Amino acid sequence: MRIVYRGTHAMSPHRPLLRSLSQAALLLSLPILIVGCVDKGKEFEPRVDTRPMVDEIQQAEEDWNWIAGQQWFLVTIEGRAPIAGTTINLNFKQHTWLEGDAGCNRFTANYTRKADAGLQITEVLSTRMFCAEPEGIMQQESRFFHLLRTVDAYHAEPHQLDLLSNGSIVLSFMIPEGEETP
Repeated sequence: MRIVYRGTHAMSPHRPLLRSLSQAALLLSLPILIVGCVDKGKEFEPRVDTRPMVDEIQQAEEDWNWIAGQQWFLVTIEGRAPIAGTTINLNFKQHTWLEGDAGCNRFTANYTRKADAGLQITEVLSTRMFCAEPEGIMQQESRFFHLLRTVDAYHAEPHQLDLLSNGSIVLSFMIPEGEETP
């Protein structure tokens, strides 16, 4: 509680203690301030920047622009060719979603790029048709959708896109010969 008499503040019984603590703190900080201002005549080594280089990030952006502008056709699923008579493809859209054909059903999904080669695919949604032929197509499609959800990175070269999970290629795509690439 503060009591005011004729424009002046009444002295709090704790005010002298606070004043002496403030003075003590100031006296203790003076040597630190003085030492911090003294030039010791030493050259300090510059700190190494461990963040990804701007050029690498810009290159990844340029690469992604041509990746997102292509229709990619599956050539291997966990190192094996897809079932004969099936065509699986996908097309990354420019921002955060992709679409494609899984052999029987059409699908769409969200994706998030991380750093220069990281990739996460989520919310894979598909139509619900059943295809009896060729034999095994529904199991292949189910495995394809599962592998899409496990992707954590990608590697791309002209005409080839590999999707990786834990460092291993799980899905490999190609652009047919004669199609335009960078």
